[in-house]
Amino acid sequence: MAEQTTTIVSVTAEELSGRYAEPDWLRKMRAGAWEAFQAAPSPKLEKTDLRDRSWDIGPYPDEAGSPSEEAAAFVGQLAGQAYVHVRNGLAVAVQLPEELAAQGVVMTDLHTAVRDHAELVKVHLGTVVKPDESKWAALNAALWHGGIFVYVPRGVVVDTPVHFVYEETGQAAGGAPRALVIADEHSVLSYVEAFLTAGSQPDKVHTGVTEVIAKAGAKVTAAVAGGYRKGPTNFSVRRAHVGNDASVDWVFADIGDGFSVVLLESDLAGDGSESTVKGIGIGTGRQHLDLTASVLHHGRYSTSDIQLHGAMKDRANAIYRSSTHIYKGSVGAGSEQHDRMLMLDKRARADAIPMLLIDENDVQRCGHAASVGRIDQNQVYYLMSRGIPRSEATKMIIWGYLEPTVQSIPSEVVRTHLVRRINRELEA
Repeated sequence: MAEQTTTIVSVTAEELSGRYAEPDWLRKMRAGAWEAFQAAPSPKLEKTDLRDRSWDIGPYPDEAGSPSEEAAAFVGQLAGQAYVHVRNGLAVAVQLPEELAAQGVVMTDLHTAVRDHAELVKVHLGTVVKPDESKWAALNAALWHGGIFVYVPRGVVVDTPVHFVYEETGQAAGGAPRALVIADEHSVLSYVEAFLTAGSQPDKVHTGVTEVIAKAGAKVTAAVAGGYRKGPTNFSVRRAHVGNDASVDWVFADIGDGFSVVLLESDLAGDGSESTVKGIGIGTGRQHLDLTASVLHHGRYSTSDIQLHGAMKDRANAIYRSSTHIYKGSVGAGSEQHDRMLMLDKRARADAIPMLLIDENDVQRCGHAASVGRIDQNQVYYLMSRGIPRSEATKMIIWGYLEPTVQSIPSEVVRTHLVRRINRELEA
């Protein structure tokens, strides 16, 4: 019998279904997810203690409130580009250029998509991240509020990035954003999520889910610029289902001081499918980040590559896991993992944990490398001998690890935003 947990949640699935006049199939999905959430035991993670963390979420506001200066400036740079802007769970702007709409591209907030593109949403929602796979996935499936829906038709190439801007002000009572991204056969898409958070109330929970579906031959780059802040407990699950000869390349960046449990995963279901995961993190304050980058190899001749780099300051504590599972039957699969963590202060901590699970004998390659350490003082000395001050030399070395991943983000606006935030943290 499953362990029962006591939870207080300030919003209900019924309220949300009523607010958005949702169809019966979605009402039933939310209700089933709510039952799964209530029945799920308290999660027990190897290196993250969740016993005293709150599961409360809501109440959700009726008005979005005013934007922060940072968010207003950020969104102002997206003029002419495709984006959905959600503040405190409510959509405040949806912009789709006419040339993309003319090609059949659909991009709107998820609540509107349920009404206007019901068949597409109904067929795909909850198929990549199952409502009952974890307590926080169930909570999101029951109470998701605010999100984005993207559909790219067969053979269409979207040559500019599509942005999902999720803003959370200091008054937010947690949140449950959800994204559903569908790239039909032989289409091409760059999708970017930017989270601009001031940190919601400390006794709340933030649980986000992103589902990416790359059908046969599709090419998707999915980037995430997060900044989980001190206060709530943050959970997120981002997973891609990758079809035959399709690819999904993840780029993940987190700069913050929050308490977060993050899963970033590709399911290489199709033969010849590919996925890469590049991730960076700057931990500050008393951050606790439990990040798992995972690839599941089911398809024959599927390939993957995981590269994670982190720099920890102050009393930040991070766990970076790289996990590759090659299932029986995935003949010719190949994978590599590289994790590198830098400790910038004596009280900062990090674990780099590589994991390889191989059930197939016929594998073309599979390896891993991981390290945790401090900056090589010989490198610092060399740069100082060229007249570069110690602080600048240290920053240059750190940027040497971070730069390739930052440049992989397919949005100049987000790259500029990240560079500014990283420099601000390194100079603090």
